[in-house]
Formats: sequence, structure tokens, C-alpha cells
Amino acid sequence: MAITKEQIGATVERFVMLTGGIARRETAEQVLASGVALVGIASAMAITPDLCGRWHEGREANEQLAPVTWSDKTLASAAGMALARHQMRRIARGRHPTGKTHPFHALVCDQRAQRRALRRYRAWLKTRV
Repeated sequence: MAITKEQIGATVERFVMLTGGIARRETAEQVLASGVALVGIASAMAITPDLCGRWHEGREANEQLAPVTWSDKTLASAAGMALARHQMRRIARGRHPTGKTHPFHALVCDQRAQRRALRRYRAWLKTRV
């Protein structure tokens, strides 16, 4: 379904950012041309960190994160986001992203990382009181 600039302008008085599933330059350019102010490509960059450089050179990404096709859409969505964060953590550690991570593994690792971060934050809050 295509959304036009007029449809967006009729309902929104602020800048609009579109994100989710954009991994090709042509798609991003079409979205920007339709009047959307900003396009998010974080998931695409999680698997192809040099995506912007590739686009500048006229190349596309070789890989994309595989969609999670679980029957429970809520868990599938959470696992998809966890896959992207898992790849970003790999990049932060100096490792190359991989498209071979199982969604369940990424989801469990993501939950553990969030739990550790929350524990550190609560400990930090106690020092501030």
C-alpha cells in the first residue's frame, strides 16, 4: 500500500519518520520522495554496517536479516528486534555480523543483556539517593 504525501500531510502536522524493513536504496529514495522526512535503516545496517557506503558506490547489501516467521506475532516481532540488537552488539565487539543467528538465541541473549543493564541502572540509582 502506497502512502502519499497528501495523506500524511492531512493527518500529521509534524515531521514523519518511516522505519521498518527498508534495506534497499531505491525503496528509501521512494519513501523520501513521497514526503517522509527521515527513513530509518538500522535493521539493514545491523547486518550490513557499511550500507551507506555501498549505496554511495551504487551497490546494494548482500545480506538481510531473515524475517522471523513464528506463529506468535508478538514473540516474532520481539525476536526480530532482538536479532538486530544482537548483530549490533557483535559489531560493537569488533566482530562481523552474521545472518546465521537463530531468533530464539538472539531473544534469550537480548533478555539477559537487558536484565544486566537494568541491574546496573538500579545500582547506579541507589548511589544517587
